[in-house]
Amino acid sequence: MAKKGQKFRTFTRKQKIRAVKMVLEDGKSLNEVEKDFLGYKKNTGTLNRWIVEYNQEGEKNAFGKKKGRKKIINTNEGLKYEILKKFNAFLKKEISTNINLSKNSK
Repeated sequence: MAKKGQKFRTFTRKQKIRAVKMVLEDGKSLNEVEKDFLGYKKNTGTLNRWIVEYNQEGEKNAFGKKKGRKKIINTNEGLKYEILKKFNAFLKKEISTNINLSKNSK
């Protein structure tokens, strides 16, 4: 668990790829790379996650994702999302007008 005021280390995309290649191509152990290259005292599992992502995405696409909301690529999903947004806006407007009408009638 993170402690109050704890600073987290960040690694660049190049550093992550270099660490993964040390394990996959150079044959170094996970513990060795995490201790020597990443500076961790014990195995944290970080390198395991990087290796999985590297294997799934390939070298070109690995570690390039930005955190946050995912963009909707499928046009049907995008259309559904837009319709739902409009419907929610409509409902908010209807509810607010109904509340105002009920206050005025009293």
